[in-house]
Amino acid sequence: MCDTMTAFLSADHSFFVKNSDRDPAEFQFVYISTDPLKEFREEPFQYQKEEYINNSFQTLKRLTAKYDCPHKAILSKPDWIWGAEMGVNEFGLAIGNEAVFSRGKVPEDGLLGMDILRLALHNCKNASEALEFIIEIIENYPQGGNGSFSGKLYYHNSFLIKDFKMAFILETAADKWAVKNVGKFAAISNAYSIGDDYHSSSTGLDYNLKEKHENKFISFFSKGNIKQQMATKFLQENEYTLKNMFKLTRLHRDNADIKRGMTSICMHPGLLIKSETTSSMVIEYREGNFLTWFTGSPNPCISLYKPLLFTENLEDHPLSSLEYAYKYSKKWREYSRAMIRNHKVFQKDIRSLRDQAEEEMIGRMSQFFSNGESDRKNLQDISLKLAEKYLLSLEDRGIRVNSKNL
Repeated sequence: MCDTMTAFLSADHSFFVKNSDRDPAEFQFVYISTDPLKEFREEPFQYQKEEYINNSFQTLKRLTAKYDCPHKAILSKPDWIWGAEMGVNEFGLAIGNEAVFSRGKVPEDGLLGMDILRLALHNCKNASEALEFIIEIIENYPQGGNGSFSGKLYYHNSFLIKDFKMAFILETAADKWAVKNVGKFAAISNAYSIGDDYHSSSTGLDYNLKEKHENKFISFFSKGNIKQQMATKFLQENEYTLKNMFKLTRLHRDNADIKRGMTSICMHPGLLIKSETTSSMVIEYREGNFLTWFTGSPNPCISLYKPLLFTENLEDHPLSSLEYAYKYSKKWREYSRAMIRNHKVFQKDIRSLRDQAEEEMIGRMSQFFSNGESDRKNLQDISLKLAEKYLLSLEDRGIRVNSKNL
């Protein structure tokens, strides 16, 4: 269960935002993919889940053979699939997907929306291209498969597709689809949002997509309508700033410190609810450039956002190494777990340190927008050092993690 949002402050300043809500036992990490086809051949996933390998991945292999996948991308991906929950490529094309539940049968060997998303990032340069690319796939290949790490979750997909100038919502039910053009802002979650207000649709679709196809029983328990309304209300009532986009990902229902269950943007697992926000991403588009901010860890309410730039010689960036990227997110995941265990300490002593660290990194990275040709690598290195400085401050205050888990 996830939430994806976008907001346009002006034609030259906008945001893409996503919380990825997944099984707490599933590991998700942030990675820079510089050679997608090589990665697909040699190490498409870092954890072997036989059901995925024997079903959805076989369909994906047949499809991927058709494409060159020339574009590099920053990805946030579960370790058992090739695809990604969210990402942005070198041209500023960003995509997030959501599970939506239709009344139709979902094939076991269907393509996961996360795999479709990653294919689009590696093969398209802008939102219009990606929209057409994804539509072509769902019209010619089955979508579906089991998207759950430890249980059973079969679904179709909605996508929020954005570039510098425009954004689209694409919602699907098997090979049927509808598109809504985004105006000032939009929010999607785990329920259909397009009714009669679509701008284009698949041939023969001249009806309300939500009314015709949505499985209202499953959608009720996904709480997608509630979360979509919460995000919409926030975007209606707040200024579009980077810090407010961070705040959006950290929203708990009733403004609680921690709200367990399915009704918050920042999701925490409960006794019966086995889902949590496992990774978050905010992309700021401004003055012809874009900058990615990521947590690389669960629970954005207690996590630190860190900046990530496309730099020259991207292959030399440490996060372009699968091994390093895996360990990097694992470290931040363990600190997130420690913060939840010590939440009173976080609220009393650490939250202000976290906010100060983010403020300092935002100040440093503002140079990137004021001078897009500045030394990107130097700015990136400075920010990564500030993130490490923050980790040291946690240890100074008694927040420890089990090194065996790193």
